[in-house]
Amino acid sequence: MTSPFAQFKNAELLFKVPDGTYTTNSAGNRISGTKILKIEALLKQSKDKGDLAKYAKDIEAFAGADSYAFLLEGYLVAPTIYPTELEFLTEADATVTLLAGLPKQGRFKLLPVVDSPYLIATEINLTTPIKGIFRVN
Repeated sequence: MTSPFAQFKNAELLFKVPDGTYTTNSAGNRISGTKILKIEALLKQSKDKGDLAKYAKDIEAFAGADSYAFLLEGYLVAPTIYPTELEFLTEADATVTLLAGLPKQGRFKLLPVVDSPYLIATEINLTTPIKGIFRVN
């Protein structure tokens, strides 16, 4: 199924997720292997004052002392639903184009999203919302 927002995608998020393999380092510790999970999305800066207030401390902490961050929201483009390996609060390397067609590189922290109970009950799944904090490098 193709997303209705496919032609408007403006973000590419590259998440490192466990691939089910393990290696052992020189100290004898097991280290999980990872794979890259690519998510394409349509994102815009959030103007919801409730969300901005709710995540203000998280945005400030994620930005750190020498960069800036802001809350983005939108919809998944590809894949159209969250892969099972992806967990909320995971960080990704991100490329996002917001203003004047200038892409920005940074980090994206995936925040939990509650989908509409009405859409879930009626099994309408054309769009999946996405929300996160984007920190520009």
